[in-house]
Amino acid sequence: MGTLACAVALLTACGGQSSATSNTNSPGTQTTGSQSSTLAGGYQGTVPYSGYNSEFVSFATPSLDWYALYYLQTTTASIFPIIFKGRLDNVTSNSAAISSPGLTVFQFDLPKLSSGGAGITNASAQAYKLDLNGITLPIPNDLSVQATKMTTYTMSTGVWAGTLTDNLSSASTNLTLTFDSGGSGTFTGSSSYANCPLALTLTPESQTSNPYFSAALSIAANTGCARTPASTAITMSGIGFIHAPSAGTKRLELILTDASGSGLSFRGDQSQ
Repeated sequence: MGTLACAVALLTACGGQSSATSNTNSPGTQTTGSQSSTLAGGYQGTVPYSGYNSEFVSFATPSLDWYALYYLQTTTASIFPIIFKGRLDNVTSNSAAISSPGLTVFQFDLPKLSSGGAGITNASAQAYKLDLNGITLPIPNDLSVQATKMTTYTMSTGVWAGTLTDNLSSASTNLTLTFDSGGSGTFTGSSSYANCPLALTLTPESQTSNPYFSAALSIAANTGCARTPASTAITMSGIGFIHAPSAGTKRLELILTDASGSGLSFRGDQSQ
């Protein structure tokens, strides 16, 4: 079992900045039902490793679905973010778990896809310890990261310019996504990468404290697309959220996976 000390701070608000409802339970008390909103939202931190500060961003929904991108950087080459996906359970005010094999990790290095479980303990205002079971990562144990809660925003139509990364085909592609109103409150966009045609739909979820989107992706069958080798169209699902990395810039993060946990991510910016 590897250990990864992460301050993604899902279990407590970093520095008192949480816009979600405060958790008033005593340490170790089970949290369920409406109290799950205290875990919701996006967090951002950095992990010092190999002379670089690697970025870690995550989002937990009110229903305790958890997604994360770990931009592990070991050289000056392009960064292929590692995708984490799981569902938190056995949640208390300072601990939680992801039951095996409910945690999936998709990465550039072998094994590209692995599944296992995780235990989250020792949660504080800025950190917790994540014990991984059955997951292999190209990093040493006991990494520390400081994280703060991100304010997230509602969707803006128009162009988002950035990078789409798919560890399956080792593709990291400069990409622009243009989203238009798709009716019924949804947003739709399309593009392509590595011979894979993409059609995206983002559906805003009905909460105001930590806005986010359910994301649905269709990839049509196409010759040369690593995602459709059997000439069969596929679908992926996941999450999208928007934060502000700097004044005057909004950033869209998309994390999409298939049923196995294999997935792709998009990070694009829009000037405000």
